Amino acid sequence: MGIITGYLALIGLLLLLAKFVTRRIHNDRFDRFFLKLHKPISAAFVIITVIHLLLTFPVFRTRNLAVIVSGIAALIVLLLLITLCHCIKNGKEKMRWHRILSGILLLLAVVHIVTYYIDFGDYQRKIAEIEITQIDLAQIEDGQYTGEYDAGYIYAKVSVTVKEGKITGIDILEHRNEHGQPAESIIDSIVEEQSLSVDAVSGATNSSLVIKKACENALQP
Repeated sequence: MGIITGYLALIGLLLLLAKFVTRRIHNDRFDRFFLKLHKPISAAFVIITVIHLLLTFPVFRTRNLAVIVSGIAALIVLLLLITLCHCIKNGKEKMRWHRILSGILLLLAVVHIVTYYIDFGDYQRKIAEIEITQIDLAQIEDGQYTGEYDAGYIYAKVSVTVKEGKITGIDILEHRNEHGQPAESIIDSIVEEQSLSVDAVSGATNSSLVIKKACENALQP
């Protein structure tokens, strides 16, 4: 839902900017149209932006700091813009601050979107680069081994127990994900098959890869 509210907020921002464009090109018909929509769209924009923040709050730890800071800053500027528009009575002064804060809001929105896509692209690259190497369990001494793998949006830390050349148990110590919780069942397949070359859990492919890579890293000599 976080990505959906993000796109809805972007649409709302573009509709609000349309009023500025129509005024600049002196299109009275469209200017009047967007002027009527300005208040309801502004209200919807604020509500959607707040919902977007609340929905993405649980995954802040997996996001780049620039994405978080630019998003929160944009919301603060938006709330300040609305507050000033209701508090300032002088028409020219109100319009001046409206333009300044709108420009800052637009800049922050652009920074937020760009840094998000850079961050998401980095995550996709890390997932694509994951290669699982089969471990020769006969060469592993008995004991418990800890391994981890961080792909950005997904992180896993596991403890693998080996006894007499076999994996006897895998504990997931930490698994940060968004929709990949079902992937945790893959540890049962690894223990059953005594191999990391097991199929990913349907619908949680990326988390499955990250968990398998964490297991591999735990068993690497």
